[in-house]
Amino acid sequence: MKETAQDTAGRLGGTVISDRVVTQLLEQLRSGRYAGLDRLPAELDLAAELGVSRTVVRDALSTLERSGYVERVRGIGTVVNHAVLDLRSRLDQKLEYYPLIRSFGRCPHADSIRVEVTRAGEELARSLAIEPGAEVVCIRKRVLADAEPVIYSVNYLPRALLGGQDERRADLTGSIFDVLEKVCGQQVSSTVAHIKAACPDEAIRTAMQLDAGEAMLLLDEVCYTRLCRPVLRALSYYTNFFDFSILRKLL
Repeated sequence: MKETAQDTAGRLGGTVISDRVVTQLLEQLRSGRYAGLDRLPAELDLAAELGVSRTVVRDALSTLERSGYVERVRGIGTVVNHAVLDLRSRLDQKLEYYPLIRSFGRCPHADSIRVEVTRAGEELARSLAIEPGAEVVCIRKRVLADAEPVIYSVNYLPRALLGGQDERRADLTGSIFDVLEKVCGQQVSSTVAHIKAACPDEAIRTAMQLDAGEAMLLLDEVCYTRLCRPVLRALSYYTNFFDFSILRKLL
């Protein structure tokens, strides 16, 4: 079979093209021409409408299916899961503080940012695959929705990832994933998270303006690159401002 320029472009563009189509399809499913439909058009029709190859469409649909937005059923087609489309704060997906807060119609911003260098104890060192006593950069900040404190984050990354940069001069105030990518040259591809109720220490309780005895949801994550190398330990304390959901696919 003769290879078309469109097929070649789809492969060469790789993840970039497929990711763009995923984003485009999600927008169309939520508020565009496919909103309200129970099934998506056939792959060939989608490819023609989106101006990409069928291979790219198939890859995008596979991504949407893994995320639970659609189910591809033999003999029926691509079925849309509207219940999952309406979920806005899923713990089984990558959580970015600012987009998450914006989805609630609130304005996000951070304050009380503190950066310090400390040494890893045995448990932290084990989670980051470094030697006990190795230097780590600790970044603490409070995140607000408008004027309401909603998240307190404590992030630890090996100081060696800074490549000799002075942490006092590096911009460590943005999203921790942006810090890892722009400052450390590391891209997170997966995380292992433990979720538990937590009663934080007095400093966090004061910063978050908690009532006596009020617990928070702690998301304790170790973040890994595509080479399965741990590069970040992230402790995120959430108030009951959030209502999280988890999609559990059984088949």
